[in-house]
Amino acid sequence: MSSNPVVFYHIPKSAGTTLNSILQKNYPPENLVECGINTQEFMADLKTWPPERLAQIRLLQGHFPFGIHELLPGRPQFFTILRDPVERVISYYHHARREPAHYLHNLIHDNNWTLMDLLESRLPLMMNDAQVRLISGAFESPPFGKVDEGHLERAVANLRTFEVVGLMEEFDLTLLLLQRAFGWRKIGYRPVNVGDDRRRTEARAAETLSTIRRYNRLDAVLYEEARRLLAEQAAAAGPMLRPRLWAFRLGNRLAGLRYLPVRSILRQRLTKGR
Repeated sequence: MSSNPVVFYHIPKSAGTTLNSILQKNYPPENLVECGINTQEFMADLKTWPPERLAQIRLLQGHFPFGIHELLPGRPQFFTILRDPVERVISYYHHARREPAHYLHNLIHDNNWTLMDLLESRLPLMMNDAQVRLISGAFESPPFGKVDEGHLERAVANLRTFEVVGLMEEFDLTLLLLQRAFGWRKIGYRPVNVGDDRRRTEARAAETLSTIRRYNRLDAVLYEEARRLLAEQAAAAGPMLRPRLWAFRLGNRLAGLRYLPVRSILRQRLTKGR
């Protein structure tokens, strides 16, 4: 296990809930710190922590902009997981629609807003180049639609300093690279908080998809850079990574069978026997 503090720059709706279950298996509660809903309040509070309390942090995670690692002692290492921008925005909308505690939930339901309506309101910054916003370190400063090439350049430069740059679409590969980088022992998982957003036809209308791409053009560029960096990291891990990836996927799938309800298994067998 790495002796340096590790920071997980968590992009919302990018496998964070599933990854959190893995983090909890690898770090004791007293060494695992998670930023709450109010990021600014948490960052202000973190600045007041005494050195001995900061020294206890082995893993810090949250939806905070790049730069919070500068508040930690030692030589912090950091990682993130990016997601296809279109898929992330669709997932974010449906998450807000499902979750009563989300700050956009009532707004969506009171106005009967579609994803397109919410985009055109230009209210949620998380639906406008949010990955560039967070990784550049300038999340709230650019208004909706004002993220520019300068923010992208900073985000790309910052991303190249990360110990691991993962992709949600390559989650298992990302996990193996995280295990290699930080010495994690337990990386098996069951998917957590997975929605059925792919089935929502309204969110995939051509006009809606075009609008999502327009408001997340720079995120698409950053995502391609992340894809390139992930390929570099995988190559650096050596030729045995691919066989290990195959074995991990198989083992994780077999382990997941233990959690299937007995009634469900019997129903599947009876159906096949007909």
